[in-house]
Amino acid sequence: MRPFFLILTVSLYGCSAEGTLTSEERAKLDPPLQRLFSGGNPDESQFDVSTLSNGQKAYSVIIRSSNADELRSLGVQVGSVFQDVITARVTLKELRKILSLPAVRTVQTGSRNYPQ
Repeated sequence: MRPFFLILTVSLYGCSAEGTLTSEERAKLDPPLQRLFSGGNPDESQFDVSTLSNGQKAYSVIIRSSNADELRSLGVQVGSVFQDVITARVTLKELRKILSLPAVRTVQTGSRNYPQ
């Protein structure tokens, strides 16, 4: 009887939002948001982050894009839109999808502002 070998290849890319970013995706993100994809535990005090009812974290972001409807079609909860500036709260999985859109130029960390 001959020995039987089984080779199993597993690709984790796309299975997790925390995969490696392409150079094009990385260029669209500001450095704090890039750290969310590094696989470590970034200091979340630098983000406006909330926990959704399903347990996922949602981050406040400012997106520069010429097409807010394209974001909405992905299921992104768009906050406000002023010309090419769009605010939103997104999960890492949604953020990954946003980065793949050609109309998206940059994504920055959002912040909470309080009246003085």
